[in-house]
Amino acid sequence: MSDSDAPGGRVGPLVVAVAGLKGGIAKTTTCIHLAGVLADAGQKVLLADGDRIRTSTSWARSGLLPFTVAPVSSLARARDYDVVILDTEGGPDNTELLEFARTADLTLLPTTPDINGLDGAVQTAEILRTGGVTTDKFVCLLTMIRPKGMKEILARKALQDQGITVMTSAVRLSEAFRDAANSAVLVRDLKTDIAQKCWKDYEAVTTELIHRLSQGPEASA
Repeated sequence: MSDSDAPGGRVGPLVVAVAGLKGGIAKTTTCIHLAGVLADAGQKVLLADGDRIRTSTSWARSGLLPFTVAPVSSLARARDYDVVILDTEGGPDNTELLEFARTADLTLLPTTPDINGLDGAVQTAEILRTGGVTTDKFVCLLTMIRPKGMKEILARKALQDQGITVMTSAVRLSEAFRDAANSAVLVRDLKTDIAQKCWKDYEAVTTELIHRLSQGPEASA
């Protein structure tokens, strides 16, 4: 992705932050697989691991991921990349959360469809709004869902009722993601039908994400 292709004429790499106040929302899984899909599409991707437990770094230990995983300090070299994915610290304080969100072209808020995940997403969105981050600059992603199940439908409505934009794409609940993490590979590298469906979920998420960025604020309307 060249500078001339950047959404809104932006100069430099595309920056996507992945953030949330709650743990267990598939934040790092989302970072790893967004980076993987983008790398497969020919982009040079940096995943900047800002989480204090360094899960992304551990996942990359095999050397089998098709992108670079490095500490946040590596952002000094961000211009060497087409895309930067920021894996933020779980439950970041307000200052750090706002700093990441203001740096990013878009902040992705993964959330599970249960009450704890939804509450964390609503709290995160409120912090962003209060800090002056406009609603077109962040979007929720439903994770760990049963496709087309009632929980997904109700969770989507609950977030939208709070004025929060929710991605049309969502990510299913599957042990394949745990198996991929344990094997330190992308889920697409597991040779099972369900793993390939999980990979397609993130392909759809990435496609929608890029579309939103290319369309600008109207894509979140």
